[in-house]
Amino acid sequence: MVLTNIDPDRICCREKWTDNIDKLDYAFQPIVNIHTGITLGFEALLRGCSEAGFNSINELFDLAYNETTLYSLDLHLRELAISKLYSRREFSELKLFYNLDNRTLEMPDYNEGNTSKFLQKKGLYPGNICFEISEKHEFNCYNDIHFILKNYKNQNFRLAIDDFGSGYAGLTLLYHSESDYIKIDRFFIENINSDSRKKFFVANVVNLAHMMGLSVIAEGIETVGEFYVCREIGCDYAQGYLIQRPELDTAKLQLTYPEVEKFIIKQQRKEDGDTDMIRKEIDKLQPVLIDCSTEDILEVFRNEQTYCCLPVINNFNEPIGLLREKDLKKYVYSPYGISILQHKSNSEGIESLIFRAPVMEISTPIEKILELYSLNQQLESVIITENGRYVGILESSAILRILSEKKISIAQDQNPLTRLPGNSSINSYIAGLVKKSGQDRIVAYFDFDNFKPFNDAYGFRQGDRIIRLFADILREHSEVGKEFIGHIGGDDFFAGYSMATHHQHRIVSEIRSIIERFESDCQSFYKEEDRLNGYIIAKNRSGRMTKMPLLSVSAAVICINGVPENYTSENFSERIAALKVLAKKSKDHVAIDYLTEG
Repeated sequence: MVLTNIDPDRICCREKWTDNIDKLDYAFQPIVNIHTGITLGFEALLRGCSEAGFNSINELFDLAYNETTLYSLDLHLRELAISKLYSRREFSELKLFYNLDNRTLEMPDYNEGNTSKFLQKKGLYPGNICFEISEKHEFNCYNDIHFILKNYKNQNFRLAIDDFGSGYAGLTLLYHSESDYIKIDRFFIENINSDSRKKFFVANVVNLAHMMGLSVIAEGIETVGEFYVCREIGCDYAQGYLIQRPELDTAKLQLTYPEVEKFIIKQQRKEDGDTDMIRKEIDKLQPVLIDCSTEDILEVFRNEQTYCCLPVINNFNEPIGLLREKDLKKYVYSPYGISILQHKSNSEGIESLIFRAPVMEISTPIEKILELYSLNQQLESVIITENGRYVGILESSAILRILSEKKISIAQDQNPLTRLPGNSSINSYIAGLVKKSGQDRIVAYFDFDNFKPFNDAYGFRQGDRIIRLFADILREHSEVGKEFIGHIGGDDFFAGYSMATHHQHRIVSEIRSIIERFESDCQSFYKEEDRLNGYIIAKNRSGRMTKMPLLSVSAAVICINGVPENYTSENFSERIAALKVLAKKSKDHVAIDYLTEG
């Protein structure tokens, strides 16, 4: 490729630039929606520096900076990345995340508009490009940077803060950049599933970002455990080796990554049920485009007098923010307000009038959305997206209705004795396993042994205390891979575990520990004489008084590594019923079976 943007006279001191610059290439790594696996875009990662005669990427850019040719070089590299990625036309609605060397903005030949012109030639939009601003170089002057970045925003490019938490600028850069995305540095993502401090830090960054209307990208995810925690605490997008390594061959890049969907199915968060309730309460206000005129905005408010705000989107149906009626009133109802508003909109762009409302995916648990409201009492609504695209807004009154409906639903199904989810929730969980072919799971059905004789001998009040005892043990001992615990009724309990972050033997060992703990703790409910004897005198199934063993519990365990085609919940129940019989006959009170796709 010819360096049309680099003046050879300015780089003649390094002839190998012009000789070898065409050896530079780009690899691309996907950034996907953490709830669906649908691709948001690809980060362009420079390759071939050693082949071009440079020891590192830093050496390449440092030399260009010192010779004041960094902007020219960067324009060439932008064109290279854009041309390569968008040679696949099906990517035309996806984003190219391009690393912007902060020092590029200091170059004497910097001027705006070149990238937009090149995009226009390719039939693309500024919204296709997201410039990543790294914290790793310190800005010399925030006033200048603020001005230049504002120009990028006014041209409708997207901005992301890269390596957040690792460099000089921190919150200062976040404040000045008016970015659209925050990319959490790999340092905070690595082992986040076993590091409570990292989890706490990232969770608070996520809350801050959402309050500012930004989306969060978790960088460098390499394990399923890291993925699950990032999803749990509210990250919007994921990037890392777990999804795909940087790829030079664009033919190997995908519009969606089914592996991510499999991770989500495996986790099967119980909060997913909120989606339908949120969808019913969304106010689907008709949005306006970012480049609409002031007259169009005012006309919408005049025609739709019930609107208190107006969502603003870009060409990709991605939300930019809200135009609020209360913010426009000071212009509309003053003598020269309309003229001032039109001048402001023309000179600074409509974005200067936009309120950056929080943006949340429709699959976000309603409690997480409520948390945003609790952080800002002035907040009136949040923008709801699906796969990153605008769906509607959710007002505070709607959130309260959803919470109320959810609490009623939970209360109706909750067992009053143990406060654990009941049959409806358990059946939904099992149906999800069967329907979605949930894999790498373990489910356990717990059933007391010799409970009726205990009840007969010691009374129902003590029997209820035994049931509550087991519920507490189940809560305490089910942290290893726990997804769900429930109370079927009477002396029957259920637990579901994920094998995503823990091996099968670890979970089965935990189940055995539950059994041992229960058998030990329930000893205190017996009279000393019965404890010493190791039995009680009570009626058997035939109604005759005889020696009955002390309380224990049996577990029917199924390790799920796949679900056969056309497998139903009824098939599952039949399998469990047969397994329960075997568990009660087993010396260790455990029977294990395996379910696979074959």
